[in-house]
Amino acid sequence: MKFAKFKTKYIALLNELKRELMQKYPDKADRVEYVTDILVHKAYTLKSHSLVDFIHTLHLACREFEEFCKLMPSPKEIDELFEK
Repeated sequence: MKFAKFKTKYIALLNELKRELMQKYPDKADRVEYVTDILVHKAYTLKSHSLVDFIHTLHLACREFEEFCKLMPSPKEIDELFEK
């Protein structure tokens, strides 16, 4: 998988999850919006050297809303990003 495909996939998944979380936690809409915006920005500007930062930020988001954990890339998916 190339980085452009990875980035596109994760931005789409984040937007889908944002809609779900806004419905599930209407009282926390501002926080959902904030956390999602950070992750979308990190996905949009993602480069191979910043992948660890994206994963770490996703990990922190999981602490606030466990639903973000389902977006954590698998080791296989990460390996595919670095294949030539």
